[in-house]
Amino acid sequence: MAGVIARRCATLVVSALVAGAAALGGAAGASASVSCPASAASSLGPVQWTFGVIGAPTSGASGVTNSWTRGNGTWNGGSASGTICTNDKGSGIPKRDLVLKVAGASTLSPKITRYGLLGVGIVLPVTVTATDDSACPTGSRGTVTLFASYYSTHKDSIALHFTGACAAHDHTFTGTLVKVEIQRNGAQVNST
Repeated sequence: MAGVIARRCATLVVSALVAGAAALGGAAGASASVSCPASAASSLGPVQWTFGVIGAPTSGASGVTNSWTRGNGTWNGGSASGTICTNDKGSGIPKRDLVLKVAGASTLSPKITRYGLLGVGIVLPVTVTATDDSACPTGSRGTVTLFASYYSTHKDSIALHFTGACAAHDHTFTGTLVKVEIQRNGAQVNST
């Protein structure tokens, strides 16, 4: 029960981050040419995933000192859908924004251990659908791997990985500012 309550609190925190940044008119790095959809999930599925982080990546993304990375969607029977948005900025790099469509075969892994904590992971296939980075064109592909720890101690992670020229957008986030939720109809995910 404590895990469910903690996850619901994490959902509220992620929602507040998204609403707060939207209220600031995209102060987190949104571009006039690339805008993140207000609601990333088009339909509900049995497993819902959502995440958000504002801050510097733990690793990767050379030169990025601030990133607002967030997304949500669903997983059903081995397939994922949803939308993910990233806004990056930093010293020596231009501000850059991506919108990623999540669609296709996806792996859900309940009861796995990362960082010494039990939790659930999901690997999401992504395609760039909007970009203001000429080095990372639309149609480019990658994956986003999420880990949500169970119970009251949390150390979640978000890892973005791209092929080809988009590799400059590879990010990994861990730590207390990272909020990931993977749930089945509001409860902990213990099976695929």
